[in-house]
Amino acid sequence: MTATAARRRETNVDPYPLRSANSPIERERAVHRALNCLYAIARRKSVFCAYDGHLLLAFALTASTSRSRALRTKARAMGRERARYWMTRWPVICRRLDADSVLQQVIASDAAGRLGLTTRRIQQDLRATVSRYSTESLLYFDPRRQDVPTNLTVCPYEAWYYALTSAYFCARQAMPLPVRTGDVLKRLASLLPYPPAGTPRHYQAVYAVTHLVYVRNDYGERRLSPRALPRVRAFLKASLGPALERREPDTVAEIVESLLALSVPATDPLIESGRRFLLATQRPDGGWGDQADRYGRFHTIWAVIDGLRDRSWRRERPATASRSPEPRRLGK
Repeated sequence: MTATAARRRETNVDPYPLRSANSPIERERAVHRALNCLYAIARRKSVFCAYDGHLLLAFALTASTSRSRALRTKARAMGRERARYWMTRWPVICRRLDADSVLQQVIASDAAGRLGLTTRRIQQDLRATVSRYSTESLLYFDPRRQDVPTNLTVCPYEAWYYALTSAYFCARQAMPLPVRTGDVLKRLASLLPYPPAGTPRHYQAVYAVTHLVYVRNDYGERRLSPRALPRVRAFLKASLGPALERREPDTVAEIVESLLALSVPATDPLIESGRRFLLATQRPDGGWGDQADRYGRFHTIWAVIDGLRDRSWRRERPATASRSPEPRRLGK
């Protein structure tokens, strides 16, 4: 065999052949290790006080949408302990609420409710705070009246999916935010076509699309029809290979999770390659070594938990013209 042929053969070998991506036992073990690591991070006061809403949501979604009873039980116990701690801190949190922090507390309230805790008084405080601010102050822009501006301090894709998820959780908590998810979905067309892999905005475009899927399937509760969002599915499939090449576990995990929600089979080679990578790169502490910042470290763990665990899908949501938010120019 020539050296060139040997190199070609090596490049075609799966770099993670010994890890079974479709072994429920192996994946659940990895998820339990990751959940333990996530809980240890969540118990650090400085981290929890900064990201309480996102951390509570991670436990709440794992507890409410996992197929494994053991995983549901563990995540619920962890989440309820952290949610009760959050509730004891509410008088302090409430005094400091402003336009930059109130929407994360809306997410925290929603997560506490998913964990079976009552937050009626907290919801009243949140509604009073939300009502004091303009839509632009809360969401960067007003999706009812304008496309995503290009002169923001954040990437337009990031501003778009922040508005989308904020509208979703505010609707769930009956907050007086006048924007609905449909208002935000209409603005996605202004951000198309999606940037190709390797360009500056591709990373945030992938996250915009995965959050579109999350809102459409109620954050893992329902599996979408195989006919839903075909161009979104194609964009995510095309983005998985570059994410694997860059060894980005958070991006790989969100793409895998979203493709599964779009009814791509777990036996699909893309899903298997993504999950093998996630299994093979888990660290001994249960995490994936993302030390860029405090948010990145726990978000990567949360994303990989969602990419590896099996869901207890409640029912499939049919793809209909009236429900589909996918713009006609999507992906072109």
